[in-house]
Amino acid sequence: MSTPDPTSAEAVERLRSAVSPPAPPEQPPAPRRWERAAARVAGRGRRAAAGLARRGLTPVLRRAEVEVGSRVQRMVAEALDGDPALAQVREVSQRGGLDPQLIRERDATVHSAHVNLELLKGELRHVQTTLDELGMAFAPGTGLAGAGARYAELRESVYALERRLRTAGSAPVAPSNPSDQADPADPADPAAAPIARATPAEGAPAVLSSTLFDYVGFERRFRGDPDAILTTLVDRYADLLSDHQPVVDVGCGRGELLGMLAERGIDVIGVEPDPGMAAEARARGIRVHEELAGDWLRSVPDGSLGAIITTHVLEHLELDDMIELLELAAVKLGPDSVFISETPNPASLIVLGNSYLLDPTHVRPLHPSLLAFLCEKAGFRDVRLRFYSPAEDYHLPMTAVDEDAPAWARELTASVNKGFTVLNEVLFGPQDYAVIARTPPAPES
Repeated sequence: MSTPDPTSAEAVERLRSAVSPPAPPEQPPAPRRWERAAARVAGRGRRAAAGLARRGLTPVLRRAEVEVGSRVQRMVAEALDGDPALAQVREVSQRGGLDPQLIRERDATVHSAHVNLELLKGELRHVQTTLDELGMAFAPGTGLAGAGARYAELRESVYALERRLRTAGSAPVAPSNPSDQADPADPADPAAAPIARATPAEGAPAVLSSTLFDYVGFERRFRGDPDAILTTLVDRYADLLSDHQPVVDVGCGRGELLGMLAERGIDVIGVEPDPGMAAEARARGIRVHEELAGDWLRSVPDGSLGAIITTHVLEHLELDDMIELLELAAVKLGPDSVFISETPNPASLIVLGNSYLLDPTHVRPLHPSLLAFLCEKAGFRDVRLRFYSPAEDYHLPMTAVDEDAPAWARELTASVNKGFTVLNEVLFGPQDYAVIARTPPAPES
């Protein structure tokens, strides 16, 4: 049996406890007397304030609640009293219900108003139908929307007919010998007046030889506003033509372009085989030769002209006639002179399938490359092409490239835009083009 070790830690601790008792636990310091007094005063103040609040605020809150409620009730009552619908409901309620006689009278009034409305609708439909029929009779194909334009065409046709009738008996007789004709390029020569009408030769373009087709009326209706077209032509070619005089307009029509050029002091000559158009051009004070372009050009001295312009003429000619016109123009123009021909652009498919086929007097479409080639073969140099009026209203829209998009998405967008650009050029490209060709300069002496 072993005895406990007297030197162990437990033994030492027991011995220390026996010698000195453990210290008592620490107690919080007792509050001082003034602190106890302050706490008692604060408690009494809180209790007094709570009682005062209960006795004083409660009546005030009750009075405010009553006043707000009564005010809201008055506002609601005023609003209800001002509503005519509620007033009628109140009136009906006071009478004990709806009056059957009043209901019948109101039903009859509503029925009468409905009948009158339907009759009015019928009259309006009849008026609309009558106007539509009148519009279609006056302007077939467009109705009232095109009545104004049709009336303007009719008015211009009547005025043109009056001018033709006035000038029918005053046309001069052509000289029997072509050599007796004066130099058409000399504006000071009185013999340069309009010569007699030439009978269209066999193979002449249909637009010039047809007596059944009203080409003047056709142009007015389908080619566009004449004033806008004239302004466009002047903007495109007036400055160039002013540097090369005299200017000859082959197929000058009514002479609008030559009239504008003459106002700028440019020496102008017109060639127009259609009697009606030639008469209108003469009425503008334009010197017009009423014959075919080839016949007139053969009578002109070589190198005597400064510029020749044709607008929407070459597409009406047979191939041989067109080549002859180009070759004569190259010979009759002086050195470093200019030849301009504007024509529809069949490379734009909307033109080929729309405006070109619309005109029954067109002989063949002239591709820009073909006309440039024919001008070069005729003897012109520095042949250039200018393109005008793309059909932008039909263009396919481009897609904006998002720079934050992945690379494959940007490449796809760029590829789609490139394809749309090609389609817009082929399908809806420039509707007109002009070939501008120059004759060789004079040889150096």
